[in-house]
Amino acid sequence: MLRHLTLALIVGLAAPLASAQARQTAASDTILVFDASGSMWGQIDGVPKITIARDVVQSLLNDLPPERRLGLVVYGHNRKGDCGDIQTLVPVGTDRAAIGKAIASVNPVGMTPMTAAVEHAAEVLKSTENQATVILVSDGQETCHKDPCQAAANLEKMGIGLTVHTVGFGLGAEEAGAKGELSCIAEATGGRFFLADDADELRAALDQISAAQVAPAAKPAPAAEPAPVATVEISLSATDQEKGPTIRQGLTWTVRHGATGEILHEQAEAGAIKVKLPRGVHDVTVQRASDGASAEGQITGSSLTLPIIVALDASIDAPATGAAGATVRVAWTGPDQPGDYISVARPDAAGGAYENYAYTRKGNPLQLLLPKDPGTYEVRYVLDSGRKVLVRETIAVTDITASVEVPATAEAGSTLTMAWTGPDYSADFISVAKPEARGGSYENYTYTRDGNPLRLLMPADAGAYEVRYIQAQGHKVLAREAITITAVAASLQEIPSTATAGSRITVAWTGPDYSGDFITVAKPAAAGGSYESYTYTREGSPLQLRMPATAGTYEVRYVQKQKATVLARETIKVTPGENP
Repeated sequence: MLRHLTLALIVGLAAPLASAQARQTAASDTILVFDASGSMWGQIDGVPKITIARDVVQSLLNDLPPERRLGLVVYGHNRKGDCGDIQTLVPVGTDRAAIGKAIASVNPVGMTPMTAAVEHAAEVLKSTENQATVILVSDGQETCHKDPCQAAANLEKMGIGLTVHTVGFGLGAEEAGAKGELSCIAEATGGRFFLADDADELRAALDQISAAQVAPAAKPAPAAEPAPVATVEISLSATDQEKGPTIRQGLTWTVRHGATGEILHEQAEAGAIKVKLPRGVHDVTVQRASDGASAEGQITGSSLTLPIIVALDASIDAPATGAAGATVRVAWTGPDQPGDYISVARPDAAGGAYENYAYTRKGNPLQLLLPKDPGTYEVRYVLDSGRKVLVRETIAVTDITASVEVPATAEAGSTLTMAWTGPDYSADFISVAKPEARGGSYENYTYTRDGNPLRLLMPADAGAYEVRYIQAQGHKVLAREAITITAVAASLQEIPSTATAGSRITVAWTGPDYSGDFITVAKPAAAGGSYESYTYTREGSPLQLRMPATAGTYEVRYVQKQKATVLARETIKVTPGENP
């Protein structure tokens, strides 16, 4: 099952729906609330959800108008089991690059405080005093003991101009309740609810919302008229199997008088219904159109739920062994009901628990991603209704190895060409990181799909590091080799002590001449990436550098592109130019 992932893209758009037309004249800010809970490492069609999320969000950032003000909130990225792990990483502004960089660096580890994240975003948006819209994309339910429906209703009552649209992303066998939570959040704030099963559908849902191409949310139906004294309103529903999900459509209901047998109510192509009946004990039957399965019962109170039970058979044909993290082909037979799935799980795990899974609707045979760790597991056919395991087969997951070939030392900022061995799974990568850093943390990285050998950029700062082979699933380190990064030097030569404002001077230099390195003139207190003017070192030595138009004291600098590291600097005094 999808373990309570909430990929929360909470995006403030400028009144995208007709239901928010009254807000269109107000200023609008955008807040992106990004989910970094541990379940982000789950797979959809063999691709980690964190990878899908990053790609979709980056696409969204690229498509939004440059003047749109954005901010970034992330949760679950620091600590396990902490419902307060919510942080504003980038304040509301126009720095898209900072948002993209921050999202690329988060490492999912924690809980899913969905409700608190919505409230946090609302408080930030409230402080800006601008109108905003929230888009909440979730593949699971609230895990931090809050009521998202009530919280959404409270936000609407506060009158802060907030509309929440929700997208159910890859809702699986354990997430039936999430649909209700997501739907009520949207309804309470005048938003809409969508479903998305993969990256394309997620992207399409976000495109619809941002392009204002969806219809306004339906208003709640008016309250029913009081029932006559002689009748009572009865709620009737049916579930798929015992304790399974409620059947929402395709049912035919027949209610007969308990004494006369007279038909009191008939209704086809229905789900759960409400019907007014004479007070008393009456008989009811329900039949599902898709397979003819039926159930019957007796109405004695104000509600009745009937389970439609069908005997189900299934089989699995999976290999006896497979390498950790590999994708294996699994053939199956079974009912193929909506939400059914093939999973791989520990033998002692509950029916709804899994390491990875694939929906039966994806085809037969289908591809199933094996766990990252070796051991004995089971491949299972799991019925969505009640998470019942219909059949299971044992599979031995074997260990895998990898290696990287690196020199003992390398210069800071240099690019190494290195050979490697390993499984080369989708999204596996070679990284350089601090020895104490977690598997998902790095200074720089290159995907193994880029070839063998491949090129890897070394850190800008000298020190002790490791080059690692990282298995994408779970960011497991399969191989590591120590490397010492040595400092790189540069110098500036023939820099005059003074120059006229707006003039050009000749600068000779020595340095690594890495791609993107440049010579700048800047204020002495300015950061490495700030400058008055610059020339790339690829222009040669010596090169021409224009002086600032304003007189004052400045520095000529050699700046290494990576992290805008200043490798050399010389002071120069810029004097006023002559009046024409």
